[in-house]
Amino acid sequence: MGAAIMSYSALKYVKSTLPGCELHVLCISENKESWELLKLMPAQNVHGVEAKGTLGFLFSLLGTLGGLRRKQFDLVVDLDKFARLSAIVSFLVGAPRIAGFYRYEYEGLYRGQLIDIPCAFNQNEHIAKNFLALCKSALAEEQHYPNYKGVIKSAEILLPPFRSDPDLARQVKERVKVIFPDWRGGHLVLVNPDVGPNLPIRNYPIRHYVQVVTGILERSAEAYILLIGMPENTAVSETIVAGVRSERCYNFCGCTRSLLELLELVNFSDLLISNDNGPAHFASLTPTPILALFSTDSPFMYGPLGNCVILYTFFHCSPCISVLNNKRSRCTNNLCLQTLEPAKVLESAMRLMEGQVTYRTINGELSYL
Repeated sequence: MGAAIMSYSALKYVKSTLPGCELHVLCISENKESWELLKLMPAQNVHGVEAKGTLGFLFSLLGTLGGLRRKQFDLVVDLDKFARLSAIVSFLVGAPRIAGFYRYEYEGLYRGQLIDIPCAFNQNEHIAKNFLALCKSALAEEQHYPNYKGVIKSAEILLPPFRSDPDLARQVKERVKVIFPDWRGGHLVLVNPDVGPNLPIRNYPIRHYVQVVTGILERSAEAYILLIGMPENTAVSETIVAGVRSERCYNFCGCTRSLLELLELVNFSDLLISNDNGPAHFASLTPTPILALFSTDSPFMYGPLGNCVILYTFFHCSPCISVLNNKRSRCTNNLCLQTLEPAKVLESAMRLMEGQVTYRTINGELSYL
């Protein structure tokens, strides 16, 4: 879900280079709201494909492709990394030109010969810079081998503007006040503890979260903790609440009804502690500090673009998931996260709330962008 935030600079570049162009996005239906958040295209230009079951996905995809082909696009930019399905889908849209990441001399990343404008994928650069390099290659008058021959500066990486809706913010605050009647605003900490069933290897241990949350409540008598997530994340959050045993800690999973409500919640909170998944990237649109716990993916490539500090143990086997192995890992024992001491997470959280950190760093020391 964070891909939309990471691609903003690239799509913004396309709009500024071709002011009259009409942008469309094809994505999974459940991710449509994140693309609409960019405000770079009207909502009707964000096309969703249902991902419920193989047959449902195929029927939805074919129906959507039929509509897209009738629009007669001039260019398709495939932002997926080395997925063969996205290369095929890009081809079926019917545009005369397709830009996408290309393996060049890499082995095992073959996607056929469907791409007209190739771009190298740089495993040592942030994903937002890779997306921007791809779009610059797509619009360049001259092609090179390999593309993109140029420097992508960190200053070129932008975030979508977020403007708080006072009415919506008030509604979300009232919901929080029902749960915490003594809360007077401020000292609200959000914890996003569960990535979900697709990548449970990214989850910080529940017992560690219990210690971190308990520590925050002990260190600050005015602190309140909300555990956030989707309804399917409730079990993990309820286990943490049971372990903490405090009226100032509550399972808020499923209580935000939209992405915009989540952003409003983050915006008036003091801190978000999150595993490596979507909320850490969406929170980047707000000034709220983020403490992100990384494990399987490289923080240098996927670090949130906002006011974030990443905690990372630099295990030799990490990152075990990358585009070079098609995002696959057989690891079932994430020692890279288990050995991240709760005391370190707690201390980092307190320093973030006190404003005593350097943002966009790993462990408060090493810049990742």
